[in-house]
Amino acid sequence: MTYNLHTHTKRCNHANGEDREYVEAAIEAGMEVLGFADHCPQFFPDTDYYSFFRMLPEQAHEYAESVRALQKEYQNDIRILLGFETEYYPKTYDALEAFMQTLHPDYLIMGQHFVGNEYDEGSFYAAEMGKREGYLRHYVRQVKEGLSKGTFTYLAHPDIVWYCGSAAYYKHKMTELCRFALEHDIPLEFNMLGLVNGRNYPEPAFWDIVSEVGNKVVIGCDAHDPRALLQNDVYERCKTILKGHGITPVPFEEIVLRNEKL
Repeated sequence: MTYNLHTHTKRCNHANGEDREYVEAAIEAGMEVLGFADHCPQFFPDTDYYSFFRMLPEQAHEYAESVRALQKEYQNDIRILLGFETEYYPKTYDALEAFMQTLHPDYLIMGQHFVGNEYDEGSFYAAEMGKREGYLRHYVRQVKEGLSKGTFTYLAHPDIVWYCGSAAYYKHKMTELCRFALEHDIPLEFNMLGLVNGRNYPEPAFWDIVSEVGNKVVIGCDAHDPRALLQNDVYERCKTILKGHGITPVPFEEIVLRNEKL
């Protein structure tokens, strides 16, 4: 693995290890580029609601300072990038983008765990089993809307939605999503953590569609522990699975960081 742009920190409340430990693990693994992309804050209008799986707004500046300091300290050993992973929520996106502009990250990745605005009626968790046609349609529509903003470098675990309906409809909607990503030159992530943990993704049917459409693909470690960056055997498994679909992951040089608005 020469690069990984999907690395979390303990600030998200479900990861372990110090920032420095991730950097040292990446160097030990022989990586050339390590991107931190922890779950960024959200700015929900209801002050009584806040989700548990992301850093608080007051932690974000300390996170950015930590990563920038490590950039300087390890500049002769590895290239370190400051990023965030976030959902696209229509009602909170403007506030999120304004806040990100104060931090000047190198990139954002979209990881659409929830569809809707998370806090409001009708929102749903994408990876919960049993999603039917209406849920899939909503997922695809919201992801496309978010990607059209021009701020996301790639789409993390694009196959996260746990669909249990018609295979033909799945192919129709996910082909729509993949074609949109291709038109906007946005890579799709094959998620190592999902493979390791036996989640509903990576979904083989989705990667058949990716192969047919011809999208750029990256492998994302989705590291929640420094040791995850040392799983070269899992990375090779991912490459083998993708090769079976006729897909070769792109080198880092083919990824557009898309930080112009930030």
